[in-house]
Amino acid sequence: MTRKQTAFFFTFFLFAKMAIAQVKWGASDGLPTGEVRQIVELPNGQMLVNCEGVFCLSNGRTFDVVPFDQSRTYSLTPYADNYGQMWQGDSLLWLRDFYRIFLFDARRRTFLYDFGKYLTDSLLRQITSASATTPPPTLAQWQIIDSIHVRDVTIATTDRQGGLWIGTRTNGIVYQRPWRIEPELHLGSDTLIGLARGASQRIGQTTFVVPLPDGRILRCDSLCHLSYFLPETQQLHPLTPELPALQTFRILVGAFPLSSRWTVIYTQNGAFMLDTQADTLAPFPHAQEIERFSSKYNCLLKDADGRLWVGTQNGLFCLTPDSSSRGEGNSYTCHRLEGLGNNCIRSLVNDAEGQLWAGTSCGISRITPTIVNLGIDDGFPPTAMMDRAALLLADGRLVFAAGGDLAVSFRPEDMIGDEKSMPVAITDILINGESSLHHPFSTSDVPRFGLNDLSHTQNYITFHFSTLNYAAPSHDRYRYRLLGLENEWNTCNNGSGICTATYKALPPGSYIFEVQSSTASDDWGPATKQAFTIHPPWWLTWWAKMLYGAIGLIGAMGLMSLYLKKKREKMERENDDRVNRLFELREEARHQFAESANIAPDKITVNAEEEKLVSSLLKAIESHIDDQQYNADLLARDVAMSRASLYKKLQTILGITPTDFIRNVRLKRAAQLLAETKLSINEIADRVGFATARNFSTSFKKMFGVLPSDYRAPKETSKEA
Repeated sequence: MTRKQTAFFFTFFLFAKMAIAQVKWGASDGLPTGEVRQIVELPNGQMLVNCEGVFCLSNGRTFDVVPFDQSRTYSLTPYADNYGQMWQGDSLLWLRDFYRIFLFDARRRTFLYDFGKYLTDSLLRQITSASATTPPPTLAQWQIIDSIHVRDVTIATTDRQGGLWIGTRTNGIVYQRPWRIEPELHLGSDTLIGLARGASQRIGQTTFVVPLPDGRILRCDSLCHLSYFLPETQQLHPLTPELPALQTFRILVGAFPLSSRWTVIYTQNGAFMLDTQADTLAPFPHAQEIERFSSKYNCLLKDADGRLWVGTQNGLFCLTPDSSSRGEGNSYTCHRLEGLGNNCIRSLVNDAEGQLWAGTSCGISRITPTIVNLGIDDGFPPTAMMDRAALLLADGRLVFAAGGDLAVSFRPEDMIGDEKSMPVAITDILINGESSLHHPFSTSDVPRFGLNDLSHTQNYITFHFSTLNYAAPSHDRYRYRLLGLENEWNTCNNGSGICTATYKALPPGSYIFEVQSSTASDDWGPATKQAFTIHPPWWLTWWAKMLYGAIGLIGAMGLMSLYLKKKREKMERENDDRVNRLFELREEARHQFAESANIAPDKITVNAEEEKLVSSLLKAIESHIDDQQYNADLLARDVAMSRASLYKKLQTILGITPTDFIRNVRLKRAAQLLAETKLSINEIADRVGFATARNFSTSFKKMFGVLPSDYRAPKETSKEA
């Protein structure tokens, strides 16, 4: 920037500062007309403006019309001579124009029409008296009005911050900000400009010169050539030839020693660590995380707490050393700061109190302990600060150099004094995009601007809120949350004077919206709260859920009944199958017993219990098989059963009596002897317990269909053959 350009800029900026000290609002800012007759500050800091019978409220940046039914106002007869206003308590505001009286509820921020409830004859006389007339500007206010050349003034009032609101007949409202100390501009040959620019450490072809802890000097020449300079011997030791990796960095911007060993070097396309003892390179901590936003590093500073602040083309990053780093300077926790007025960080400097300040591409921001953005509203030129051109003077002033022959200096305490957090006003609530200014309401504990109970379709809610800080809106920070949906705070700091919180598709439930503000201090002000409930649709109400439960219970009972029925039928089928299978097995066992001469217990029974019993019976009979007197009673005794029990068991197993079982066993044993021995028939009959051979032969033929002699004959013939 040439001297001529700098002079032009300075002249332009002086005019701009004069304009900035004033804010003008007209029809384009929400005022219904430029003819302003009354301006009244409400307890929450909002300004109620009467524009010739049409009212509007300030929202922190513009104005919103407050709807009311003029036909329901109180008509004056005779007409009044001028406008008037009077407070009744701390919430009811009586207003009058030439023809009517209006009643405004300042807490609910809506007009009331039940005049009979409030307006008595004595109160009416007070409202129409001269004492209730809107006061004209004071002498001090007229002095300010004359100094800023405002004409056609109708009303003037000073707000809680000391700002002057001036209403006019045709040009809306002129707001004169309260007086504040502004930064000092330095132009041309001012020595402070050279000092600030010298902080960048660039001299001719030397990009930077950085003293190292061991006494050497790290020097960068011609944008990218690194070397060590040894002051004692005046020798220069080049590093670039020994470190080919340096060729990947086009322009080295600056360097900063982090410890006795490590020095960070930042460039226009990345950053790296230089080991000044081993002359090797290492990655810069969290470079990958930082360079997701920008790889162009502009400045770097280490504060008294050991935190490393990295300014880039797109964001300011804070690297906090881990407790395990042990002073090596290479272990950090990184986070990107939000809420800056501009994210292009040009320079960083600590003030006398150790607080961090940043010069940006549009204004200056204090970073610690909290972020406060300073710009054109605070008297700073709307231009980019110069890279790394900021310094702290011995007298406590900070100096930031801008482009060309321009610098700005200020005392931090003058720019950011003991500003207290201001209460937040919810200036409007949109329900599905429609302003709730058109919906009168009431709230519980403290009546304030809010919501009625909402239906399930009214679940798109937008809150507009502001501290109504007209003097320095860019200094305000906000945080908000919607309890019932979230517990963590959201932050907002756009510097415009008003912020917005939007919640879409809220499920039915009860909610509390909370919002707080903070300025220079880290203390948050009182919370402004708004409770509301979104009712569920009828199909999600408690009685509907009870009906669903009853239907579900009936359905479950029906399903359970059907399930039990199916299970019972299945069990019956399985039981029938088992019975049939048992019957089949029983028939096979009986057939086996009847047809085979050999008696195998496992073949003529269907379970282990029966097999064990039959084995015991066969053993008892075999031990007495030649005893003609051995009968069913003796058999029952030998197996420790009653005759009746033995009878039932054998009937179940083989369908025969114990006597028949004994006889059959005797005959089957006889068949074995006939087949396996050459004993005579008489001998065999005697051995198996028959008294006579004739009785034996008769019983044998009855079982096997042939006489004993014929039973043996086929086998003998077969052997001879």
